Amino acid sequence: MAQRRRRSGITLLEILIAVVVLSLCAYTIMETVLTANVQSSYAMRRSLVVAALQDQIESARGQAAAGTLSSSTQTTSKTYSGFVGPVSITTTIALEATSRRLFDVSTTATWTETTSLGTYTDTTSLATIVRQ
Repeated sequence: MAQRRRRSGITLLEILIAVVVLSLCAYTIMETVLTANVQSSYAMRRSLVVAALQDQIESARGQAAAGTLSSSTQTTSKTYSGFVGPVSITTTIALEATSRRLFDVSTTATWTETTSLGTYTDTTSLATIVRQ
């Protein structure tokens, strides 16, 4: 009876399975990093828009402090780096119905976003009450 000698080492099939498993792990990690990068870029652009809205509200507060605030609607357009087109900002100031000194200040921004899924319009708003 011939004695069989057992060989030690790794077979080609084991190496291929390990490569496939590592490739799937690497793909998952890269997809997560890409998604995080896209979401981070969107958050940065959105924070620029929110800061512009806050500036509009602070401007209304300054007018109220000076006693020059009046009911009005104003639309401005701002251009920022990284945006597809201009950001349209509408500020509406309206006197409260039950008061002679309180004003509703509402700001709304609308802009266009382009992603791998297509182009869409995004909107955000801020509102407050200002006393003159």
